[in-house]
Amino acid sequence: MFRIGEFAQIAQVSGRLLRYYDQLGLIAPIRIDPQTGYRWYSARQLPRLNRILALKELGLTLEQIKPLLDGEIPAAEMRAMLSERRDHVEETLRLEETRLRQIESRIAQIDQHGEVGGEDVVVKSIPAQPYLAASCLCEDMDHAVRVVGQVVEEAGAKVSAALRDRLIVVSRTEQPDDRLDLDIGFSLTRDVKRAVKLAGGLELVSRELPAVDTMATMVRTGPAWRSHFPFGAIGSWIETNGFELSGPCREVFLDQPESSTEPIIEIQFPVRRPA
Repeated sequence: MFRIGEFAQIAQVSGRLLRYYDQLGLIAPIRIDPQTGYRWYSARQLPRLNRILALKELGLTLEQIKPLLDGEIPAAEMRAMLSERRDHVEETLRLEETRLRQIESRIAQIDQHGEVGGEDVVVKSIPAQPYLAASCLCEDMDHAVRVVGQVVEEAGAKVSAALRDRLIVVSRTEQPDDRLDLDIGFSLTRDVKRAVKLAGGLELVSRELPAVDTMATMVRTGPAWRSHFPFGAIGSWIETNGFELSGPCREVFLDQPESSTEPIIEIQFPVRRPA
């Protein structure tokens, strides 16, 4: 038999850890001297201690480990427990990989420009939103700007300010030609069923903007002719960080467009990891 210090040295653990495991009922001394209080352990206990340490390295809690040592958990339950732990580790690795790519992107940005740029991509989760919008095939950007102005002016007069929230333009890319396939309208403060007719045959109808778990976003300001800069930046970020697009782009006006010639707009791209 070995005193606790000797056993701790052989097992490459601390005496404090052995006392703690004893308190939890995981591994107890073979004998405690009633006069000196010395704790004695046997080499035959090393396999049990090593199993505790191995299970702990897998990320299991000590509360989970104890019934495993006593044979109280069936193999199927043990497998499920380890599978859950594996999934957690894989998710942690995925998040750390994303963080690593973001760091590499920042380093590349410094190497290229000599400083960290002022335009930052933020990844967020967006809940589903009630949406009142008109669908429009616009011939070009100038046409799109005119329709946005029409929606703001006419719908703004017909839909109460208490119901309207943000102006949102959703842009799809399925058109085989150069036309812009857009939904233009307002997110709503509550779900309502209504339609709003505008001049020229446009009609805003109620729908829902679906929730997006992973949305890459960037806020842009300045005139429309500079919009390609933040779009290019967010596109580079998506590629550098190993994502792919998973839905149509959204442009969310964070202030009312009629209040400024250079509105503040959040660009939103739904993204996902490649399968």
